Amino acid sequence: MNEPKGFKSWLFTTDHKKIGIMYLVTAMIFFVVGLLLATVMRIENMDMSKQVIIGPELYNVAFTIHGAAMVLFWMIPILLGFFANYLVPLMIGAHDVAFPRLNALSYWLYVGAGLIAVLALVMPGRLDTGWWAYPPYSIKTTANIAFYVFAVHLLGASSIAAAVNFITTIVTLRAPGMTWGRLNLTVWGLLGGFIIQLIGVPVLAAGVTLLLFDKYLGTSFYDAFKGGSPILYEHLFWFYAHPAVYVVALPVFGIVSDIISTFSQKKVYGYTSMAIAIMIITVLGFETWVHHLYVAGTLNWSRIVFMWGTILIGVPTGIKTFNWLATLHKGSIDLKTPMLHALGFISLFTIGGVTGVMNGSVSFDINVHDTHWVVAHFHYVLAISMSMLCIGGIYYWFPKVTGKMYNESLGKFAFWLTLIGAMIAFLPQFHIGIEGIPRRYWKLPVRYMGEMRVASIFSFIAILGFLLTIFNFLKSAISGPKAPSNPWNSKSLEWQIPSPPPFYNFDKIPVITEGPYEYGKPEGDVKKGH
Repeated sequence: MNEPKGFKSWLFTTDHKKIGIMYLVTAMIFFVVGLLLATVMRIENMDMSKQVIIGPELYNVAFTIHGAAMVLFWMIPILLGFFANYLVPLMIGAHDVAFPRLNALSYWLYVGAGLIAVLALVMPGRLDTGWWAYPPYSIKTTANIAFYVFAVHLLGASSIAAAVNFITTIVTLRAPGMTWGRLNLTVWGLLGGFIIQLIGVPVLAAGVTLLLFDKYLGTSFYDAFKGGSPILYEHLFWFYAHPAVYVVALPVFGIVSDIISTFSQKKVYGYTSMAIAIMIITVLGFETWVHHLYVAGTLNWSRIVFMWGTILIGVPTGIKTFNWLATLHKGSIDLKTPMLHALGFISLFTIGGVTGVMNGSVSFDINVHDTHWVVAHFHYVLAISMSMLCIGGIYYWFPKVTGKMYNESLGKFAFWLTLIGAMIAFLPQFHIGIEGIPRRYWKLPVRYMGEMRVASIFSFIAILGFLLTIFNFLKSAISGPKAPSNPWNSKSLEWQIPSPPPFYNFDKIPVITEGPYEYGKPEGDVKKGH
């Protein structure tokens, strides 16, 4: 069957590959928006004695939209949208996803939520509540909470539709011979992320719906003066919002594994333990949310239970880090741009992970809660490390998606800018947080201006690196040299078919005889299936 052409073929497509590319482009737009807002806030942080660009009201709006853009519209969609859509059917040997029309609906719901978020910037009552929208402030403020709730509902519907679709796809559409022990770890990570979405998103939807009722219908679910509890909202919000970290992290862990294995030309060390660790994190992720509420009147026994849950989740994470290093050991390492991003991710994520274990400790967290320490930890463990790896994953599969090669020299230069900038940009904030300075303030005491200037300068370097990377993608997609069908000599199934893939992926469903990491063995003659 021939592939449809023209604008309508994109607008009305149900092809998982085109939907994946549309997720990529849309998420990249929100990524740039988030970077630009970060730039504005960092410029404002350069001088603590006066207003540089924006006042406190617009600063609140800026960090609200920055947080929402980066978490809800960039990181989750790029992983569960682009990577899942483009790669899962190719990696499991399927023609498409289980429910192609539902897949298209999921994307357009995401676009609708994005448009509402943009409208919230220009409509009266711009959002200044932070992306979490805690009551009672979110109920009493003039901010347009209806837009916030509507956007969350559309994103939630998109996520649930995608979760149902891809869990079904992975369970039912694997090619003959594609056993659970032969799945790419990227597929395992995406499966874990979708399971969390399916369980957690309805709870968030319930929480923001009650918020809508309180603000506009006069109910009192979160009004302490009428018998409600604002802490209830925090529990409902963080029951999803902390596991959302693992919605991002689990696919990233899989992508790191695929990249390291390919560019070391070695089988992933401890594949089974890696897959089990991903599933353990999927479960344990729901045993950690209360560490966001240690200072919110939480009972001591509850603090202890969730402290241990938070610390224990570091064990499967440590297993993966050990396995990555063991995979690298004595490997034939090729430091191409995707591999550099994988190694950069490990270095940044390790800083964030170690400080995360510290945050899990009740006695320590009480002292640094809602300070700049948390800003630094969050950016190391999620924002900059995960974004760096998402970029590395795009580099890795860029030849597969476009049929062209990116500029390697520009890719490496942008990587070093990003790594050096990101490594330093948040270090001063650990110290400022230990000093007890609260986060989200428009201005800090003048004595911290020097440290914040250093942080701002290095954040500009990191942002420049990200923007150069996006330029590299755009230029290479238009005029890059033609890519070989398998430039990395990967054993994974998606690299055994032409680049870009044919319309229906495989002329016939392949029969799988080996896993994706069987380096050092001859390639299976029935694996290609084209």
